[in-house]
Amino acid sequence: MTKNKYIALALTAALTAGMLAGCGSSDKSKDKDAYRQYGINCIENGNYDDAVDAFQKALNQSVGSVGEEELDICYYKAKAQYLSGDADGAMETYTAIIDYNGDSDAYYLRGCLYFAQNDSDKGMADFKKALKDDSKNYELYIGVYETLSKYGMADQGNEYLQEALKLEAKKADDFMQVGRIYTILGDYDKAVDNLQKAIDEKLVKANYYMGEAYQKKGDNDSAQQYFQTYLDSGEADTYDLMNMGQSQMDDGNYDTAITYFQTALDMESVPNKQQIMKAMIIAYEYSGDFATAKSQMEEYMKEFPDDQDASREYQFLETR
Repeated sequence: MTKNKYIALALTAALTAGMLAGCGSSDKSKDKDAYRQYGINCIENGNYDDAVDAFQKALNQSVGSVGEEELDICYYKAKAQYLSGDADGAMETYTAIIDYNGDSDAYYLRGCLYFAQNDSDKGMADFKKALKDDSKNYELYIGVYETLSKYGMADQGNEYLQEALKLEAKKADDFMQVGRIYTILGDYDKAVDNLQKAIDEKLVKANYYMGEAYQKKGDNDSAQQYFQTYLDSGEADTYDLMNMGQSQMDDGNYDTAITYFQTALDMESVPNKQQIMKAMIIAYEYSGDFATAKSQMEEYMKEFPDDQDASREYQFLETR
């Protein structure tokens, strides 16, 4: 999954009804993989209820053993539950994972859900448990900061970034994460220094964050060079391309943004397809190309007909 983006539970009946039934077979394993992939496809197409059902069917194919694949399916199931509007169901799934193995990712994700439900006390408690169990995970500190910042607690989030900077960076990925943190804190010179260390050790992903740092510094030409290096590497995923396109939109470079969005949509797997399509429509609008924006909106509404906001936007485009 990713991080990330991004576990499963055989012992919790609410999540894995039927998992312990039956005997092992290669057919069941194939069915599990097929249901899992179908669920992922449903998420990418915005069919979240169908995704939840598919992931449950995948879990039902298990034969009493809990491995990484089952846990992975449960994480996907929780994601689909949340996207379908079933926040309580997602909460139950993460809680069941925690009850099973106390995974720090589950604590973090459940904490995010608590914040979304305006329960910051429980959210903070989960964040602290996650960091206690995984205290050297830079990405976890950054994730906590981002959530706190989103809910008006940026000062408290900064404290977690400062805690992360106390860790001893040893590997290329460590230097990359430290560079990310300095970018967030606005210390772009230190960000560039650390990101360069990661690039010198051949960590391709660091080029993406170097592009972000230079963009924050106001050096868009350098930013584009690093973004292009990352894009040429073939390692960029649709989330990276979405962020790169959004950054270009923020700077008014709508044609470049559209190029990034289209590159993302052309990829084999596009789990954030809905968000990218919406962003590209906006980019066309801002560029003044209302005809293409309208055409793109028509395609969007065929794929995501339940989006009422898009329906209203389409009515606006028809008047242009």
